[in-house]
Amino acid sequence: MGKLSQAKINVLNQFETRIDDWNFGDFEKALEQSMGERYGNYQNAKLTISEADKIGNWPKTVKRYVLTNYSSFGNSPSELVNICSRLVLDMGDEEKETWGILKK
Repeated sequence: MGKLSQAKINVLNQFETRIDDWNFGDFEKALEQSMGERYGNYQNAKLTISEADKIGNWPKTVKRYVLTNYSSFGNSPSELVNICSRLVLDMGDEEKETWGILKK
């Protein structure tokens, strides 16, 4: 499964099944709790999301992490720009507006 540890896979699986309005920070906190402060930081979270996207098994988690991050900062971190661009291409105007990508 590439570079994903069992701890990362467990967190990805947990978030893939969530139906609440979690955001990128919630994912980062869960990763930190699972891996410890040293390894479960926001940098590792971005790498985890990037690897998860390559594998393709956690599409809802990848999308929500990337888009909530974008919504919070108004742009994507460099590690996630390509993923964000691809996601935006697949969205209609209403969904873009919901995520703060398209303003009225």
